[in-house]
Amino acid sequence: MIERHQDYLLSIPTLPVGGLIQVPLNLDTDAPFALRLVKSRNIGLNGWNFTDPRRAYQSNALRTDWITPVNPGQNSYPSRGAVIYEEMVYPPGGVITVDIGNTTGQPISNASMLFRGSKLFKDGTLWNPTYPERMAVLPAVYQVIVPKVPVVGSLRDNQLTILNDADFIYRWGVCDAFTVGVVGGSVPTAAQFKFQNVTVQLRDEARKPYSNVPINANDLFGQGLPTPEGAGTDDDQVLFTPGLMTPEIYLPRRHSMYFDVYRNDVSLAGAVPVDLYFRFGGMKVFQR
Repeated sequence: MIERHQDYLLSIPTLPVGGLIQVPLNLDTDAPFALRLVKSRNIGLNGWNFTDPRRAYQSNALRTDWITPVNPGQNSYPSRGAVIYEEMVYPPGGVITVDIGNTTGQPISNASMLFRGSKLFKDGTLWNPTYPERMAVLPAVYQVIVPKVPVVGSLRDNQLTILNDADFIYRWGVCDAFTVGVVGGSVPTAAQFKFQNVTVQLRDEARKPYSNVPINANDLFGQGLPTPEGAGTDDDQVLFTPGLMTPEIYLPRRHSMYFDVYRNDVSLAGAVPVDLYFRFGGMKVFQR
């Protein structure tokens, strides 16, 4: 069996007061999907529930992936998601039905549910490079800079190219607007580090995507330079940890992975084009 990383995102542009029930998320028909993690965005403690492969609800009530502190007076804060164990394997073309609550008394904009796991392909049906029989490994990071991402727009087919010296295992990623000052050079302004609504879609060398739609950059990667922070939002603290790829993605030397970057920060005060720094971390694999 071949496992291939897969994200499915269910987006709700406007979540009405009281929430929604039985919202369908249609899965692809090319392979079964093994669900291992669920993460919400812009839902907070309002709660969610979803159906398993037998169309039964996974929980007897709405639940949350946010963390409630033990000490009184502290705010709840987001996590990297709720782990689903044991995994749930949905058939090709299956449907995940989702309920989402809203007790805020007003509509919620841009609510979403991320379902993360693997597509499961039969052996021989998919190109699947993997470790050589004899090898040595070394921690490594590849950086790809995507310059001047517009306030509203997209930059597609950005390329991560693996060098000739070794294969590479992609295990974690970070995306932010961090940069290093140069002596005698200009000092970047605060606006050059600010972005909020950036989404990314990873694709393999054949341009086959690893998700049904672009995923929020902070959910897919995380940041090394968090912004904003301390506001009790989906982007607090969780950004200090990188986005993990489970399962990892094996990239042979001289091969590539592609990614599309989308931004819509029209409502962000003082927004300007930003340089986004993508770091792909993992291990180099040297054949022996």
